[in-house]
This record gives sequence, structure tokens and C-alpha cells, in this order.
Amino acid sequence: MAPDVRIVALGVNHHTAPVEVRERLALDEEGVARHLSLLRERGLVEEALIVSTCNRVELYAVPGEGGATGVRSWFRSFRGPKGEDVDRFLFQHEGIDAIQHLFRVASSLDSLVVGEPQILGQVKDAVRLAEDHAAMGRVLSALSRRTLHVAKRVRSETDIGRFRVGVGNAGVDLALQIFGDLDGRRALLLGVGEMGQQVGHALQTAGLEELVIANRTYQRAVETADRYGATPIAWDRFEEYLPRVDVVITATGATEPIVTRQMVRKALRRRRYAPLFLVDLSVPRNIEPAIDDLDGAYLFNVDDLKQVVEEGLAAREKARQSAEDVVKGEAMRFVQSLARVEIGPRIGVITQKAEQLRQVELARSQKLIESLDPEQQEQLDALTKALVKKILHDPLRGIHEAAQEGDALRLEYLLGAWKEDER
Repeated sequence: MAPDVRIVALGVNHHTAPVEVRERLALDEEGVARHLSLLRERGLVEEALIVSTCNRVELYAVPGEGGATGVRSWFRSFRGPKGEDVDRFLFQHEGIDAIQHLFRVASSLDSLVVGEPQILGQVKDAVRLAEDHAAMGRVLSALSRRTLHVAKRVRSETDIGRFRVGVGNAGVDLALQIFGDLDGRRALLLGVGEMGQQVGHALQTAGLEELVIANRTYQRAVETADRYGATPIAWDRFEEYLPRVDVVITATGATEPIVTRQMVRKALRRRRYAPLFLVDLSVPRNIEPAIDDLDGAYLFNVDDLKQVVEEGLAAREKARQSAEDVVKGEAMRFVQSLARVEIGPRIGVITQKAEQLRQVELARSQKLIESLDPEQQEQLDALTKALVKKILHDPLRGIHEAAQEGDALRLEYLLGAWKEDER
């Protein structure tokens, strides 16, 4: 049984609310700072942390006197795109469930793309902002430290970040098999269809030096190039770029091949047969299949990418289970450690009270003690201290064990029994 932990997680994310709702609630740094202050000024929270990204606006808090209900009231100041109450879009977790949710978020188990690394940096930024505005206390400070530890464990001990999914990332994985890395490489994207952009974007973010884009409508090539920081070229110039690039991606609506075996053979000669990676995402195919027979040419089609995606999904699911086990175990350990921290002041009260009782009893025997020589007085003092320590040993050990095991009922019984003894 887990101890009762006063932590609540409340908010909206890509699981609970559409983008038009999330974008209405999204907060920049100034907005986060303002709401952290408001939450504390109104007594809704004792401590607070707000994580606001494009996919989530989530509040983690130690509630004030109003409890989770009071914290939830904070969201009533927000409205949806049509002025409606956002309450129906909210999720709410309390206690160990709230702790586990934050661990999952920071470890990218709750991300739209599981395993993406950006979310950990966003959580770190949220923690820094809360610290800068004095919104973090003993509980959330400890939770934030453990959260970063858990995220690092998930990264280092599981393969959750290794297996990327999606057509774009599959293209990257295949390219890496050929080139080892993509630093300093160049790519040519023919056509700006959705899948072509996915692969092109993923390749560029993997370290490409340059992405060149050609489209039959030049203006669309320019617009896409602006979005990705790429270089647009006229459609009738793409053949001259084949020898200059290492990766070719086709995603057009052409009904017959636009990249021929003859084009690629000429390009390979000019490249001195350095590897050329070609990805054909079109149906019908835009790259002549016979190119695959050329030395130095590595041709893959959309079915090849789908196979890589499926393999990645299967591997990631296995990694996800390992990561979830880490999160669950760490959440329980954190709750137990928090329980130990919570009883610290009460243990102090018990030992202080015991020392007071010892002093009272010694005072009652003051005349007898004064008849002893200094050495005997020291021995008596040490004897009574040792006796009190031995008497307290078993009860205090029981309290520590109950806290460590998360046995709230036993913990309250033991502490309650001490209160009875005090009276």
C-alpha cells in the first residue's frame, strides 16, 4: 500500500485535447511565470511546476487547503476556441499516479513520437523557470531531481530512443546503414509530397550538410525550401545535381520513371562510384528498378521503408515495456523516500520528547546525583541516555520500516500510539 502523497498532476495533452484547444492554453515563459505566481497568491498550491509545450500544458503541484479541487479551479480561467469550458479535456492524476505521469513525460513515453529527446529539455526548462520564481519546495524539488534521474535511466538502460518509427526516420536508418553517418552529406528531394518531406526533414535533422529541392511547380519548391532551410532548384536542372548529392528521394505524381538507369550510371561515373542512396516513395515508381543493379547504387522503395518501420515498431514496443518497468519502480521508490522525509520531523519530536523526560527524571533525583563524584555523574548520564536509546530503538525502527514499505495504516498507528504515550 503506497503512502498518501500530496502531489497532483492536471492538464491537457495530445491524448485528451485537440490542437485547437491546446494552442489556446499554451503558455510562453512569461505566461508560465505569471500563473505560477497566481496559483501561489490564491493559496491554490504550496508548490507548482508547469510544463507547456505544443503537445501539452500540465500542472504538477502540492495542493493548498482546497486540495486537487482547488487546483482544478485554476483551469476554469481558460476557455476553448469557442469560449467553452475546457474541463472536459482535462486529465487528473494524484499521488503515485501523478509522479509516474511526470516520469513518463520526461522519459518520452507519453510523447506523440515515443523516444524523442526534446521533451526532457522542455521539462528541465520548466523546472528552471519554477525555481527562478520560487515555486518549488521540498517535495517538487526532490521530485524534479528524481525525474531527471529516471529519464536518464530510461535512455541509458533501454532502447526507447534507439528505434525510430515513421517513414522519414526509416529512410534515415537505411541511409545510416550505407554511410555510417550523414555529416557533410547532401540530399536531393524530387517532389514535395508528404512522405518525401518526411524523409527529407528526417535526413536533414540527422546532420545533412545540404538539402536540395526540385518540384515541377517551382514556387512550391521555394516554399518547402524556406521551411527546411534547403536550396530550391528548377525542375529541369535536377539531373545535373545527381553527381553532387549522396541521397536522392523521389515523391512525385509521375506515372513513369523520372530517374533513369542511364542518369544514375553517368552520375556514378562522375562520383567515382561513391555510394548513391536512392529512395523511391512514389506509386507508380519514379526510379527505374534496374538502377539497383549498378555498383554503388542503393535503391529502396516505399515497401522497404514500411518493413523498417514495422521492425522499429516491434523493437520499440519491447523497449517501451522495459522503460515502463523502470518508471513504475522509480515512482514507488520515490514515494517511499518521500514518506521517510515526511516522518523526519515527527521522529525528531519523539526523540526530543524522550530527552525531555530523561531530564525531568534526572532532576527528580538531583540530590542523589549531587552526592556522586563527577565521574559517577558522567557514567549515570551516559547510562540513562543509552537506556532511552534502547527503549526507542524498536518503535523507531518500526516507524521507519512502515514508511519505507509505504504502509500508511501501520505508520499512523505507530505514530498515534506514541501520541497516546505522550498524554
